Amino acid sequence: MGLLTEIINTISKVIVLPTFYYMIIMSAAPILLAALACAIALKANAINMGTEGIMTISSLVAVLVSSAVGGSASGGPWVGLIAAIVVGAVLGFLVSVFAFRLKIDIILVGIAMNLIGTGASVFLMYVLTGDRTTTTSLSSGTLPQVSIPLLKSIPVLGEILSGHYILTYVAYILVFVMSFLLFKTKLGLRIRAVGENEDAAESVGISSLQIKTIALIISGALGGLAGAFMSECYLAYFSSGLIAGRGFVGLAACNMGAGNPGIICLCCLAFGIFYAFSNFATLSNLSIYALNALPYAVVLIGVVLYSIYTRNKELKRLQGLESEEKSDTGAVQNQNV
Repeated sequence: MGLLTEIINTISKVIVLPTFYYMIIMSAAPILLAALACAIALKANAINMGTEGIMTISSLVAVLVSSAVGGSASGGPWVGLIAAIVVGAVLGFLVSVFAFRLKIDIILVGIAMNLIGTGASVFLMYVLTGDRTTTTSLSSGTLPQVSIPLLKSIPVLGEILSGHYILTYVAYILVFVMSFLLFKTKLGLRIRAVGENEDAAESVGISSLQIKTIALIISGALGGLAGAFMSECYLAYFSSGLIAGRGFVGLAACNMGAGNPGIICLCCLAFGIFYAFSNFATLSNLSIYALNALPYAVVLIGVVLYSIYTRNKELKRLQGLESEEKSDTGAVQNQNV
């Protein structure tokens, strides 16, 4: 009872703070980018399980390139951002090569990418910088924060919606861009056609290999963007464990949203609530470890509930088909009589 009371008291303290809602929007942004990366691959029936690894490698590349250029004074973060996107796209292409040309199971390729991302990033960080856990010795800088004119002067609303890093706004704009790409363009039509029925798409001259490769390259580029967000917006440096499972959370949000960018965005914002809540541990007597684990516990519960929902939906569909078949059989028998 005491635990429940403490949770309620903490929530009552947090929900009145504009910074809480600011943190929701910011915390959801990298998850959203990762989820969109998974979504375009999912629509092409090319599951990108390696988003976590792509984010990890890209976040390190962003810091290294930015620092090499000269940091914020020389526009280094922008160059680092471009480098992260390019590296992400290359890694997405490599996933397609191993999965579709070398015929390795795409799930295994994704797992390998995640393992390589974790190990290679730490190894390269030590070799190139001499640091073992973080790149704080490098001056890489961050991307700019954007204050929106007029909006920033509105009480409360301005504190929530203005002053975010530029990639935060880019993440939410990409929801509309991805929706347009998937549902209003020729490429999007081909991606969905290959994802829904590869043989039918091949029969009308669409190369499923080419479409899946393009989808994975775009997916990798978005993963690179998400990685750059973590090391150039969320923090100003790279550290081992920086991504902290956000690629997997994005994958979960993608599946819960069935690859629909709008629904995916809502799922990411829901997860963002719990990420933001964990940042206000000082307002609570609850264990900081429990609060940090909260987002992942919520994701696990959400995935289980979604699985139950989809299973029940499929059972109802099959029962409907069975009842239709029985009624059709009965009608045929009556005609024969």
